[in-house]
Amino acid sequence: MKISKIINNNLVHFYDENNVDCIAMGRGLGFGKKIGDEFGAMMVEKVYRIEDPIRIKQFSTLVKDIPLAHLEVANMIIDYAKSSLNTKLSDNIYISLVDHIDFALERIEQGIPFENKLLYEIKHYYTSEYLVGLEALNIVERELKIKLPEDEAGYIAIHLVEAEVDCTKPNYVQDVMNIIQSVMNIIKYHFSLELNPDTLAYERLLVHLRYFAGRVINQEQASICDDKFVARMKNNFPEETECTEKIRKYLKQNYDYDVSDDELIYLSVHIHRVLMSHKK
Repeated sequence: MKISKIINNNLVHFYDENNVDCIAMGRGLGFGKKIGDEFGAMMVEKVYRIEDPIRIKQFSTLVKDIPLAHLEVANMIIDYAKSSLNTKLSDNIYISLVDHIDFALERIEQGIPFENKLLYEIKHYYTSEYLVGLEALNIVERELKIKLPEDEAGYIAIHLVEAEVDCTKPNYVQDVMNIIQSVMNIIKYHFSLELNPDTLAYERLLVHLRYFAGRVINQEQASICDDKFVARMKNNFPEETECTEKIRKYLKQNYDYDVSDDELIYLSVHIHRVLMSHKK
C-alpha cells in the first residue's frame, strides 16, 4: 500500500484495490514518511473505508488533531455498537461519534460536564442504544482512566440512533421522542389509562412509533393495506380508530403530515394490544 496523503504521525491516506480513498491508522504510520512511500499491513490498526468523498474529507480534517488514544477508544465503541445492535451504521458515525468522544473528554478534563436533559426519554425510547452508551463509558474508563457521567451515555445513544437511520437532520432524535411522547399522551388521555412500560405490547408499540415518527419527520408514507382491509379493521376497532384520528389531527397541525389509513390501522392494532394487556 502506498501513502497518498499524510494526515499526521499516525494516520495516512491510501487508495485500495478499487481505487477508493481510504485512511489507515497505526502508531507511527506517517512518522518520517512522504507521499508514495509503502507501508505494510502489519503496521495498520484500523482502515477507514468511507466511500462518500465529502465524509472522508470531513473525517480527515477532524482526526488531524485528535489524540490517537481518543480515536482508538471511539473505534472500540463503534465496533461494540455494531456487534451489539446488530445493525448497519452510517459511515457518518466515524465523524459524529469520534468528534463527540474527543469533545466530551476535553470538557471533563476542563471540569465542564454537560447535562443531558433528554436522558430519561433516551433511556425509555432508545434502550438498546442507551445500554451501548453505558458500555461506552466503561470502555473509556478502562482504556483512559477517565470517568464520564451517565449523561454522556445518552449523547452517545443519540449519535448511534442517527447513524442507524443515516439521518443528518438537526434534532432528529429529539423530534422523534417528542412525537412518541405526544402520541403516548394522546393514547393515555383518550382511554384514561396509565400505560405499563413493562408489557410486551407496550414495547411493540414503542418500536412501531420509533419508525412511524421517523416517517413523519422525513415525510414518508407506508402503503400496505387494501381498502377493504382498512374498512374491516376500522369496524373491529372503533374506539382505537377514534384515538388514532386524534393522532392524525395532531400530526397534521404540528408537522403538516397526512397520516395514511394504512398507518392508522397498524397504530390501532398496536393500541388494541396495549389495551388488552391491561385487562389481563
